[in-house]
Amino acid sequence: MSLLNNPDEIAHGSINGGGGVGAAGGGTTEFEMQAALIRDESKFEYESAQKLAWMVKKTFDSGSGDQYFLYFHGVVDREFEAIERELRQVQLRNAVRLTFENALDAAIVRITPGPEHSRVGMSLYLEIIAKIASTPGHSHRSVEVFGATLLQVPGVRSKEGDRAFGPNTRVGRSVWPSVMIEAGYAGGEDFLRLDAQWWLINSASRTRFVILVFVTKNQLALGIECWSMTKPDGPECRQTSVCIPTCVDNFNIDSFGKVESPLGSTELRIPYTYIFDKRQDNAQDVVFSFDELTEFALGRYAMM
Repeated sequence: MSLLNNPDEIAHGSINGGGGVGAAGGGTTEFEMQAALIRDESKFEYESAQKLAWMVKKTFDSGSGDQYFLYFHGVVDREFEAIERELRQVQLRNAVRLTFENALDAAIVRITPGPEHSRVGMSLYLEIIAKIASTPGHSHRSVEVFGATLLQVPGVRSKEGDRAFGPNTRVGRSVWPSVMIEAGYAGGEDFLRLDAQWWLINSASRTRFVILVFVTKNQLALGIECWSMTKPDGPECRQTSVCIPTCVDNFNIDSFGKVESPLGSTELRIPYTYIFDKRQDNAQDVVFSFDELTEFALGRYAMM
């Protein structure tokens, strides 16, 4: 497996400038912006699913960092099943998330070693489902669960998320979740923010809310960001052609559980209409107070 000496041109763009381009056509995609962040020595020509899995294992075993990103040229999403099978062979399937950009014949592999990010993401997911289940007229069966499912813009691009859910009124194998949760380690914030933009832009308004969780292990801390499509002059947007992906809430929680929000957020709120496709009478948003975020974080720290 050889290092790319002259990879296809990868356009550089600002993290906040990715919205409104890419999926709409003609601009720099979120995939290309992520690829631009990956070091040249982590870019390879794709030879086979087996060699990709071998490179993932070699990187995973290197112990040089908490989170890794690899770029492979010469691969499209029809190779997904073969890659998935080989990753299972090396027992690393759960540590890997894949993104494919067919126009570039390329894939980005995100490798996240260690259980911390997975536990935090799952715990937050369960907390949200419990809130939904306590809403009048709902139960835990009101939403359907998405694990690391490859969601596709057919023939164009596809992506795996960490954990997601959507209303149970959506049926079929090709449905998308309404809320996505992506968790990773501190240091990979720019990559995950581009993930948030990818989901909001490429889902054609089906994924309406993305929660990013950043885990710091050495000096325990959590960062949480909530992303949705917004108009330049207003918070809610369903017409993606005139909207941009925006971080609407953010929270930093230190090792003592103190919560601060650089944006001035006073609570973590997931609007009911972002979770469900139809509004009901007395519909309630999912809300986490600062006290609840503190309790959540301290519980996670005890496990870390």
